[in-house]
Order: sequence, then structure tokens, then C-alpha cells
Amino acid sequence: MGRKTRSDSNGIQKIYRLIAVVAGLGVLLTAGAAAAQKEWDVTARSFVIMDAATGRILLENNSREMYPPASTIKVMTAMYVLDHLKMNDKVVCSRYAACAPASKINIKAGEVYTVKELLYALLLSSANDGARALAEAACGSEAEFTRNVTRMVRRWGAYRTKVATANGLPKEDQYSTAEDLVIIFRRAMQDPDFAEIISTKYYHIRGERELRNHDRFLWTTPLAQGGKTGYTRAAKHTYVGMFQNGDKAIIVSLMGSKKKWADLRSLIEKGFELSGAPIAKLEAKEERLRFARKHMGNSVKVTKKKSGKKRSYKKKAKSTRVRKKSSVSMSSLAGVPDKKSKKK
Repeated sequence: MGRKTRSDSNGIQKIYRLIAVVAGLGVLLTAGAAAAQKEWDVTARSFVIMDAATGRILLENNSREMYPPASTIKVMTAMYVLDHLKMNDKVVCSRYAACAPASKINIKAGEVYTVKELLYALLLSSANDGARALAEAACGSEAEFTRNVTRMVRRWGAYRTKVATANGLPKEDQYSTAEDLVIIFRRAMQDPDFAEIISTKYYHIRGERELRNHDRFLWTTPLAQGGKTGYTRAAKHTYVGMFQNGDKAIIVSLMGSKKKWADLRSLIEKGFELSGAPIAKLEAKEERLRFARKHMGNSVKVTKKKSGKKRSYKKKAKSTRVRKKSSVSMSSLAGVPDKKSKKK
């Protein structure tokens, strides 16, 4: 082999320097990406931000991955019912509806409600018993109802959704996607009855029963137009809802979230930034809302007036004390910090 020349040595040194520069840029880019990820951090498995006016997707992550939708299914249930029943129609509740697990409004077999009452219970208090009662009223059985709802949402473009229960309770062959949820919710918000119900903070049925909306954003920011929450162990936290800032409106969905409210605040801020109507950073108010049991919960004490005296009526279920400790509802004192509050 021949002797290396000075020019060869200089060439090799230049190559090494070039490699060092590229490696340094790689480190900087990696650090920058890590910093950006830390700043823009959501725990949800998938999410979508949609421009409500155009239907254009502004931002998404794993938007077509199929996950359990939990109670966001109730948006679909409400839309089918609104298309097939009248608000003043009477619904006789079955034993099957009454046996639904919480959350519920404690329907009893044989009780009669109007469709309107059950829709408010469905969308505000996420009533699983109300969902079953509506399904049976609309189609005769929950099984037939879910087949019809699946066909309905697929006609709307939600091709990766299959409905197997009227309330979103876990079932193996039930799934949806973050993309399908925003498509469905955009369609739902075009129905004036649905839009009115979903944006209502609280509603009374049968006099003493107060239903409170589980969407905490309605209590914390004027941007909120209404949304549907959901949670099961399998699904984690799910959500779909609309927010408006001036003439710009966005629809946000997420699935599989560990920190729903924190994730949603980040997505709302990012959504309005991308839509051209940026907002100030949202305060973390949702986790600090104070709760009370003054609505129709699982074992809530209902006080009635009779002959000038107050009488208290309690459910006689053996599990009343256990359930009472775990019941949570929106309080009219929303916004008051309460560190002992439980997440919904």
C-alpha cells in the first residue's frame, strides 16, 4: 500500500467533521422533538380535532384505530331515537331496562317516562337504564336497535363503528374510532333537539329529580357547546364535544385517555390555534369542580314536602351506604375547589 498524502488526510478529517456535524444536528433535532413532545403531551391513545364548519381534520393521532367507545355510544342512541320517536311519546320501562348497572336514574319496571325525559337522562346523566328503555321503545329489543344504529352511522360515513349496546357498556364486538366520533357528533349537532339537550347544564324530571350534565366544560368555559363523556376500565376515558370561539367551531374526540380533562384542554387550545382563532391557555378548573348529591343518583336521598314537613325517603337496598359514598354529580357550586372530589 502506498503512503497517505496530506490531501488524503485532509479529506478524511473533513469527512469526520461532517459526520460530527450531522450527528450533532441529530442530537439537537431529537432533543427538540422530545421538548415538543413534553410540551404537547396527551395520554389518549387516539384523538381528532375537526373544523366543525367544513368537516376538515385539523389534527389527528391514530384516528382510525378501533377502540371501545364507552358512553359516547349514547350520542348515536339519542340520534336514532330522535329520528324514530316523538318527544312526548310514552315509554313503559321493562325489567331489563331497570336492571342496567350504574350510571342510572333508578328506573323501576313498569314506570312510564316520556322520550324527552329519557333523552335528558341519557345525555346529561349518562343513564344506562334510560338507554335500554329508549332502545326497546324504538325497536322492540336492544339487539335490533343496535343493528339499526350501526347501519345509520355507517350511512353517515362512520364506517369503523359497530354498536352492540344502547349505552356503551363493555361488549366484545363493540367499537368505534376517534374519526368516526367526530363525524357522528358533527351530524348530531345539526339536529336542534340534540344540540339543545347536550348543551343543557341541568334538567328536572318528575319534580324532585335533578339531572346534571357530566360534561364539566359546560361549567368552566363559555367555549363549550356540549359533549359526551364516557368511561369503562377497558375503554379508559372517552369524549366527543364541540367548542366555539367567535365564528370558529371545532369538534374534539379522544379515546383511551388516562387524563381526560388535561388532554382535552391541550386539544382545544391546539384546535383553535390551527383554526386561526387562538385562545389563551385554559385553566385547570375541571378537576377542581365541587360535587354534591342533589341530583337523581344511585342511592340519593330525595326530600319531599308534605303538610309543611320534610320527609326523607331512601332506597332500601342493602348496598345503599357503599353506593352513597361513591356517587358523584355536578354541583351548582361548580368551580369551588374540593380536593376530595372523585373523578367522573
